[in-house]
Amino acid sequence: MLQMLYERRGATLLTALFLVCFTLMSLSARRRGGTTVFEELALSISGVLIETATAPRRWTQNIWDNYIALRGVREENKRMLKELASLRSNSVRIHELESQVTRLEGLLGSVRGKKTQVRLAQIIGRDQSPFGKSFIIDQGRISGVRRNMPVIHQRGIVGRVFRVGRSVSQVLPIIDSRSSVDVIVQRTRAQGVFSISSENRGEIRYMPVEADVKRGDLLVSSGLGGIFPKGIPVARVVSATREDKHLFRTVKASPTVDFNKLEEVLIMFVRQKETPWK
Repeated sequence: MLQMLYERRGATLLTALFLVCFTLMSLSARRRGGTTVFEELALSISGVLIETATAPRRWTQNIWDNYIALRGVREENKRMLKELASLRSNSVRIHELESQVTRLEGLLGSVRGKKTQVRLAQIIGRDQSPFGKSFIIDQGRISGVRRNMPVIHQRGIVGRVFRVGRSVSQVLPIIDSRSSVDVIVQRTRAQGVFSISSENRGEIRYMPVEADVKRGDLLVSSGLGGIFPKGIPVARVVSATREDKHLFRTVKASPTVDFNKLEEVLIMFVRQKETPWK
């Protein structure tokens, strides 16, 4: 309350001084046409008083103008940040689409020129239990999928359809302990059976001790068993040892398909004993 009275008192004093100076200037102007020292002094005082009286208003106006300008800058910054986030999001989506197109081109290119009918499927779920490696794809009975249909990738055999639902199916991959594939060494035609022995590492059983097989050899499906067509890559030999006392060689192999990066697969619509891969 006292502060308000003090401010009003100051404003009243300034107004009174201004009126006195203005009155003196008016009287002097009536008496003679020239400007006296007193009049110049009074004019200067009037200017100071006017400047002092209007300063708060100008100061307030400047603060308001700066606030409006700052608010505009903040709004512009927010808009630009949103645009930047949108551009980054679009860039990520474009990169993901380009990556998917590249994968699909490679996948479909692997069966180009073949007489095999295939259907593209997306992996939508994986078995996380330590006892199985199966996964779920987004194609089922309504798409014509049937049990034991081969599932492949551009790098080789993935597995076979294990269970079929209306719109989804379960795939049993070759890295599952319940799965095995009859294979031959592409270079020498020696035969064996591929099955998984450890995490993504397999072994070739029933490979004769005299068989010609060495590190780096490609193993392809033999066509036996009536599920997988002949000649599709399965694994590559990692090591091969021979012991004369044993009937079979000890051969370790790694699948050609990288199951940790698998996203899309192809389901092969083939009949048993059909060999369309040749």
